[in-house]
Amino acid sequence: MTTIGLLVCDTFTDDLRAKYKCDYEDLFIDALLDVDKDLSFVAYHVYRGILPSSVQECDGWLITGSKAGVYEQLPWMQTLEAFLKEAYEADAPIIGVCFGHQILAHSLGGKVEKSEKGWGLGLQSYELLEPIAGLEGVMDLYAIHQDQVVRLPDEARVFAKTDHCPNAGLRYKKRAVSFQPHPEFSREMETDLIMRNKGGIISTVQADQALESLEVKPAQGREIMSFMVDFIRG
Repeated sequence: MTTIGLLVCDTFTDDLRAKYKCDYEDLFIDALLDVDKDLSFVAYHVYRGILPSSVQECDGWLITGSKAGVYEQLPWMQTLEAFLKEAYEADAPIIGVCFGHQILAHSLGGKVEKSEKGWGLGLQSYELLEPIAGLEGVMDLYAIHQDQVVRLPDEARVFAKTDHCPNAGLRYKKRAVSFQPHPEFSREMETDLIMRNKGGIISTVQADQALESLEVKPAQGREIMSFMVDFIRG
């Protein structure tokens, strides 16, 4: 059985935890088990300073999202970055999502900033520069972020982009890949995250536009989850 180590970088707010009866790691566990039942998981709450004792402790690593910014360089982030560098050099499979995408890039020499372009929200259609997960041309996934990778690590190349987010998907020379959008999100989760911030940190106009995008077509999260399993198994 393949064991995936979940490097959990945040916790849901009380209202989301109460509604969904889950937390960050559970979204990934449920979505990954939906495509392959022969998986086990260990969750490490790295935002609380809990990390694996070894980069070989699991068969591969998946870094979750977070409300925090990589540039805050909190102590737990620095510890996580050291772990990711070691795992990368050891050729361990690594997958990053949203904040995970950003901190992996930062740990390997890239740069992350709050984008001057503002929020990336709703269903985004990413131009694929190379096929992934059986998809060619376009990858449709939910997004909610302000921060972006603005300078690539030397080890990385872009495989997915939009005009708003030109470094949305990265592949690395060794066994690492990352996604700015959220393949683990359902439409309901994306809707709730937009609605709870509408009229606050997200303008009403932008929130409404993002909500409209959710009605256009389904996201391709399941395809990406299947890819993740294959990627970790090598």
